[in-house]
Amino acid sequence: MTTVTGTDEAMHPTGEDRAWSESYYFNFVDPKTRVGMFTRMGFRPGNGWADALHAVYLGGSRVAFTYGRRDIGQDLSAYDGDLKVGNLALDCEDPFRRWTVRYEGPAQDIPDGAILMTRAKLRPEGWHTPAHLSMQVDVEALTEPHFAARGAHGHFEQSLRATGRLAIGGEEIAFDGFGVRDKSWGPRNWSGSSGAASAGPALSTAAAPNPFIFWFSMNFGAGTSLGGSCFRRADGTLLGSGWIQDGEGMDTLEDVRVETIFRPGSILHETVSMTARTGKGREVRIEGRVINMCPTKIPFPGGATFVNEGLARFTMDGREGFGIAESWHNVRE
Repeated sequence: MTTVTGTDEAMHPTGEDRAWSESYYFNFVDPKTRVGMFTRMGFRPGNGWADALHAVYLGGSRVAFTYGRRDIGQDLSAYDGDLKVGNLALDCEDPFRRWTVRYEGPAQDIPDGAILMTRAKLRPEGWHTPAHLSMQVDVEALTEPHFAARGAHGHFEQSLRATGRLAIGGEEIAFDGFGVRDKSWGPRNWSGSSGAASAGPALSTAAAPNPFIFWFSMNFGAGTSLGGSCFRRADGTLLGSGWIQDGEGMDTLEDVRVETIFRPGSILHETVSMTARTGKGREVRIEGRVINMCPTKIPFPGGATFVNEGLARFTMDGREGFGIAESWHNVRE
């Protein structure tokens, strides 16, 4: 494995904030098979653990879900070259160029991922099938990283091509798709209950969905990709910024506005409408429809943050693309 020392691919010195997090994220969608994946490995020295979420969209509403943890120390540099949590391993073959994502172990094979919105004790018998998942993803970067911030606290994203194979429940699937990866380091408050990121408590109910963050990434083949984040403002609108790569050019996305339509009686989003302009003044309009859903849950005292990960089909300028439309909701329990 190639050393990452001296680059932002490596771990960074941790700050004093107990909520410090350093995380690695990858996603992709195969436009032909609609097989996709999102993987996040995060290190939280203030909590003394690292965790890994690896979820695979298997077509239709089917999802393979996995989660793991390991104990860690305060010096995150000890884990450069040892990005392994549970049954997930991330290997940097060439910084900012090539990575490998490997998973070998148990998974929940779920016919309809939306069931993860329901409390475990209320899920019907047979809601998932225990399975063994074997998967290798070879990641090749298609662009240079786009830095939203760098230095002591940082974040970057870059588009990628993902190829490989997976096996689950006696079924083997080859994939060849496009996606986005990111890397973040710095304090992270999952609930979004304080600070400028969101306005007010931003509580959601099934009768009145009220997301406080909307994050997106999408690829229109190998030549066009974009991503960004929107945050709920005091008037309830979701407004933010991001980046776009089209051909050989990289540009900013500004004044990004997102509107979503939710399933009746649910905080799961079904459709997405986005408008934005690039730094060069080009108007951007995108329509999206979620075609598979994998909700994830982060508990906090008295409630939870649901990060609803929708695999979506997008259209922009008459082109079809695929990616992740991610909606964050705080709920009380």
